[in-house]
Amino acid sequence: MNDKLKLFIAVATLSVVGIIAYIPLGDFTLQQKAMIGISILAIVYWVTECVPIPVTGIVIILLEVVFGVFPLAKGLSYIASDVNMLILAGLVISIALSKYQLDRLLSLKILSFMGENTDKIVLGMMLATALLSMWIPNTAAAAIMAPVAVGMLELIRAEKGKSNAGKIMMIGVAYAATIGGIGTPVGTPPVPITIRNVKDATGYEITFAKWMAWGVPIALVLTIIAWKLLTLFYPPEVKSIPGGRSIVERELAKIGKLNKQQKTTLAIFGIAVILWLMDSFYPVLPNWTYIASLIIIILYLMPGVGTLSWDEVSREADWGVLFLVAGGLALGGGLRETGIVKMLADSIATGLTGASPYLVNIVIALVAGFSVTVFCSITATSSAFVPIAIAIASSLGMDARFTGIVAGIASCFAFLLPANTPPNAIAYSYGYFKNYEMAKVGLVLTLLSSIVLIAFMPVITLLIG
Repeated sequence: MNDKLKLFIAVATLSVVGIIAYIPLGDFTLQQKAMIGISILAIVYWVTECVPIPVTGIVIILLEVVFGVFPLAKGLSYIASDVNMLILAGLVISIALSKYQLDRLLSLKILSFMGENTDKIVLGMMLATALLSMWIPNTAAAAIMAPVAVGMLELIRAEKGKSNAGKIMMIGVAYAATIGGIGTPVGTPPVPITIRNVKDATGYEITFAKWMAWGVPIALVLTIIAWKLLTLFYPPEVKSIPGGRSIVERELAKIGKLNKQQKTTLAIFGIAVILWLMDSFYPVLPNWTYIASLIIIILYLMPGVGTLSWDEVSREADWGVLFLVAGGLALGGGLRETGIVKMLADSIATGLTGASPYLVNIVIALVAGFSVTVFCSITATSSAFVPIAIAIASSLGMDARFTGIVAGIASCFAFLLPANTPPNAIAYSYGYFKNYEMAKVGLVLTLLSSIVLIAFMPVITLLIG
């Protein structure tokens, strides 16, 4: 899409917001009509990327302030929200681990236990990627592991576009990077977005450890399912990769023994995990997860204590994600406060009246999961669907907390196309698989993932009480 077309779409959609806001529309208030227009604009901007996705977040907040949905101070507060402090802490950890090659070290250590059997190497690669993605951005996890996978494939002279080993290795890295983020609140933006929406709508706060209690098992189960599906769809042409272990050992040797700064970085990472988990076992302060995030950021940057400089953080951090998340939260907040989300939910709930909670939740999971293909952003998908899912559950008298969690996790099911999420695009860029080859597995994986998610319903319901 060229710049002129992008500008036309951006301006035309912006004009639609004004038209919708000021035309007579039943008993709708100006703010309600504006929120309908702003929602349309958000979807168009997210899908077409006629403006950068983070800029869409700023536009959403600006329009909400202009049309009186929020006062300026509240609109801007979404940028400095506690959710963004959690995400920023995750970015700082990622920068620190990457600077000292500790993210690579951790993933290679896991891979070193898998031997030379092709299937096991793929599983090890996926598990390492998933576990890494629980603590650093999924894009970074894929970027770290993809070259390791390529090194393995070069040993067997895997032909790009034809080798099944190449297909399962590279698609596996992409899937695992996306799935792993589900495990913790710091793994991927849809998780803290879900936690915030659940709290705003129901008053219930999901602690760090409580999310991990179901997030980690779900992520591990889905990783194994994805691995099994890939090996069934594309059985590798070689049963073993001679020299695979040597590659891992050689890469570990390059990293060498841990120096003082690496040990300090790991120690602060360990402290970070303890701080985040504390309030689940010992009451500390309200909003402790986010207070802990601020402490973690300070620890990494404190002279004489930390291992990062502010220049490094300001240069390496993906600041755009903070604006994207802020816009998503502001969109959900505006729809909720103007009553639009309740109207929409009541309308949808009418067609679901009398349906089993299991059926309702699996429908929501499937809709959210497949909608990632349209939005091409798991953050945008969760921003759009979590508030609506919560409101639908409330209208039907169901547990809105669980339904919000379902919508949030399902928003991460970006399994169909390379364009759906950056890890997919990174893996696709190496040329080992085609679009439709990912889509075939992705379709089945999305269906199975939704079923697995609902199968966890009794466990999650028990944990949230």
